[in-house]
Amino acid sequence: MTYVSPSTPYLRLLGPFLAKKKRLGLDKWGRDDTHVRALYAPLLEHFKTEVPEQYQRKRYPHHWGIEGHIHRVVREMLMSDYLTWEFAEHFRGKSLEELDELAGSFKLENCERRKGLNEILTRDAETE
Repeated sequence: MTYVSPSTPYLRLLGPFLAKKKRLGLDKWGRDDTHVRALYAPLLEHFKTEVPEQYQRKRYPHHWGIEGHIHRVVREMLMSDYLTWEFAEHFRGKSLEELDELAGSFKLENCERRKGLNEILTRDAETE
């Protein structure tokens, strides 16, 4: 219903890093892998070729299949794990006041409202 405003200290500090995460397709929800699809395609094909089909959905959750598990392990865990140090560096040397100001970016009064979504939810609530 809300999102962190681009003008906040948090997004001014982390905007380029968050753009990098998006470009690398690291977040499962809303992933756009346009920039890295060609990188992962051969790896996915390799696994699909080498792992017999009857075993490709053995790991839980089964609906992910082998492709979902590779994305989970390689992108969302391995690559993201390496980037945690880069993320943390943005906060090195920050004073308590600076950290508090960054955290304040998430206060409701500093967030932008998702106008369209909120209108839909309001209309839906009125029909109850």
